[in-house]
Amino acid sequence: MALPPSHQCCTLAPASAEYTPKGEYAELAGLKTYFTGPEDTGKAVLITYDVFGFTPQALQGADLIASAGYRVVIPDFLQGNYATPEMFSGTDAGNAARAKLFGGFPGVPSSQSDQIGAALDGLKALGYASVGAAGFCWGWKAIVTAEKVNEFAAISAAHPSFVDVADADRIHNTPVLLLPSQGEDRATVDGLYAALEKANPGKNYIKWYPDAVHGFAAARADLSDEKQREAFHDAYVQFTNFFKATL
Repeated sequence: MALPPSHQCCTLAPASAEYTPKGEYAELAGLKTYFTGPEDTGKAVLITYDVFGFTPQALQGADLIASAGYRVVIPDFLQGNYATPEMFSGTDAGNAARAKLFGGFPGVPSSQSDQIGAALDGLKALGYASVGAAGFCWGWKAIVTAEKVNEFAAISAAHPSFVDVADADRIHNTPVLLLPSQGEDRATVDGLYAALEKANPGKNYIKWYPDAVHGFAAARADLSDEKQREAFHDAYVQFTNFFKATL
């Protein structure tokens, strides 16, 4: 299902290849957290970044969502233990480092359940009664395997990793937005969407980016490239349209 038209298409600022973040860092539920956007809306978006952490693209994306009128936070769920390009170099050392990161806490997505729950509780304690989630790559699986997944008012994901049709079984009556790229298996993601629609018909949305690389809305976005910048910007238009319809 396509998202309804929104003024955000016209009003959301374009992505920039050179970027200075608009927010600031403070603490949420014991974690270093990037905060951006208005504080008095009663509505917030919790971002679970990809495994590269606080990248310029992640901060810019948070600021774009915040510009639509939401308090947006990115807690440091990996606690500084981020992936590096060397981990994907194919060398023995890189493979070993990657296996170590993803072999336990904090790299295993399901190990994030307590931290995500605490961050969600922290936002609600600050007065944000309606909280949405936006997960990128690894961050999607961290959200969907969190015990409190159904306490989010809405869940969204760009280029989700570790996709399983059975993920739909964890989500009850919560609308979901999926923005997959060329890096995801179409049959699996479409199967997940179909399962979500079966359980909660008419509430979920999907838009494929078949020409975009995995990570195009996060750390792997080359915002100096016009086409990649356009795809990045469009993804955040979809996020803001979705949250306008669901939060």
